[in-house]
Amino acid sequence: MAQKAANEINADQWTLFDKIMYGGLGYGAFCLPSDFFKVIIAIIFPPLGHIINVVEDTVSDTFPYFTWETLYKLFSNEAIKQIVYSLILTTLFYIPGLVYTLTIIVNKERKVSYDKSYIYENPRIYQPTDGTDWDNVAAGTKSAIGGVRSTGETAVGDVQSAGETAVDEVEGGFDSAIDAIGSLF
Repeated sequence: MAQKAANEINADQWTLFDKIMYGGLGYGAFCLPSDFFKVIIAIIFPPLGHIINVVEDTVSDTFPYFTWETLYKLFSNEAIKQIVYSLILTTLFYIPGLVYTLTIIVNKERKVSYDKSYIYENPRIYQPTDGTDWDNVAAGTKSAIGGVRSTGETAVGDVQSAGETAVDEVEGGFDSAIDAIGSLF
């Protein structure tokens, strides 16, 4: 029976579900996504997952594992800002920090360089024949993304100023409440 199961697994007749439910994960090929453990660590503690996401490309597989480039990348302004955001959002009920960190991880994985020479040299890839100037389309898309980004930064600034105003009002209300309590005695 075991040999029959092994033959079926090696012939790719069993799905991953079958291998998990009925045994057989040791047979055949089993692949995990490249960022599987990074996502698991991000689920456990999102800021640590973000730190791993920042330094993963610069960590060496030989001693010393952390180089100056790793430290430079970890302590860059953008990395520190994102780690602090992740930490703050994680302290606010955990889910916002998790969503923010997983979004950063996914966006990093999606950034792929675009090489036109590969497309034009490979005849099996569809090449548009409608005369569209794809460079202008890409430039328009970049400018639209820049506009959305600047609008988002403006919105973040508005939210921050509103938060500061709310904090000032709460502090003022707190001070007046303390004065009122003090006047009772």
